[in-house]
Amino acid sequence: MILAGDIGGTHSRLALFVAGEPVARFEQTLPSRDYTDFSALLSCFLDLAGRHDHGRIEAAAFGIAGPVQGEGADARVQATNLPWTLSAAAIGKALGGAPVRLVNDLIAVGLGALASPVDRRVNLNPEATPAEGHAAVIAPGTGLGEALFFHDGQGHQPMPSEGGHCDFGPNDERETALLAYLRGRFGGHVSYERILSGDGFSSLYAFARHAELGRPAPGADGQLSAASDPNALITQWANRGEDDCAVIACRLFARILGAEAGNLALKALPTGGVFLAGGIVGHILPFLREQTLEGFLDKGRFATMLGRLTLWVVADGGLGLAGARQLAEREMDSSRGER
Repeated sequence: MILAGDIGGTHSRLALFVAGEPVARFEQTLPSRDYTDFSALLSCFLDLAGRHDHGRIEAAAFGIAGPVQGEGADARVQATNLPWTLSAAAIGKALGGAPVRLVNDLIAVGLGALASPVDRRVNLNPEATPAEGHAAVIAPGTGLGEALFFHDGQGHQPMPSEGGHCDFGPNDERETALLAYLRGRFGGHVSYERILSGDGFSSLYAFARHAELGRPAPGADGQLSAASDPNALITQWANRGEDDCAVIACRLFARILGAEAGNLALKALPTGGVFLAGGIVGHILPFLREQTLEGFLDKGRFATMLGRLTLWVVADGGLGLAGARQLAEREMDSSRGER
C-alpha cells in the first residue's frame, strides 16, 4: 500500500493506492486550514481510512506548495500558504517507518501533466509540432506554481522553481495601469502570483471596476459579499457574459498567464511543451483559447521560436495526486530494491 497526497493551501487531497490498481482504495479531500499542522490532518485521514484494514503503508509522497529543503529523510518544507512545516522524518515515523518523499507541489502536478493522455489535453498552439525535450509547467491555484522538467534522453527529471513570485511585467498600457493599481493595493512588490491565482480574479475584477473598463452586474457587490468563493462567482459571470468587468478580468488573466508561460519558455526552451495545468484553467478555457497564445507569443524577435512550442492545457484537478502517486511508487520500488 502507498500513500499519496496533494497538499494545497485550501484543500489537501490524500489517497491510498495499491501498485498496479488504477483506482484508489481510499481517498479523502480535507480542508487544510481546519488543521493546526500537517500531523493533525494526516492523523485524521488515517483514522478515516482505518489503515489497519488496508494493510501496511510501504511508502508515501506528498506535493506541497513551498520550497523543499534537504533530501530524503532530511527533507523539510515550510508551506507557502499555510502555517505548517512538514518533515519527511516525522511523517515517516507516523507511518511506521515508511520512506517519505516531499516535493514542491508543481513537481507532482507536472509529473501528472506529463503522464496525461494527449486526448485529455487541449493544445492552444495548433501550428506547433509535439516533440521530445525539456518541459515547463505553470499552474494557477491558491498560489502560482511553476516547475521545469529536464529531459535526460530517457525521461524527465524535475527541477523545482518559485518563479511565480517573480516581478509582474506589464506588456501594454492597460497592464501598466494594473501594475500601478496593484502596487497601491499590496504596498509595493507585485508578483505574478498576485494576479495568476484564485484571489487574482478578485484583484483583476476590482481593477476593472476601479478603471471603469466596463459595467458590473446588477447587485454585484451584494452577491460578492454573500458568496463563499467570490473568485468562482467572477469566473461564472464571465463565462455567462453577465458582467463586463468579470469578462475583462478573465481576459486579463488569460493573456497574462500566456505572457508568463512565454517567460518561462524563454528561460527553459521546453521543446517538450509548456503545460498550463490544474483546476482553474478548466474554468476559464474559453478565455484561454482567445487570449493566452497572444500573450505567449508577444516576445518580439522570439515570437517565431515560441510559435514552434506546444502550449498544452491540462484541466485536471487530480494531477498533483497522480504525480505524488508516481513518486510514492518509485520510493516503494527503491525501498524494496535496497532490501
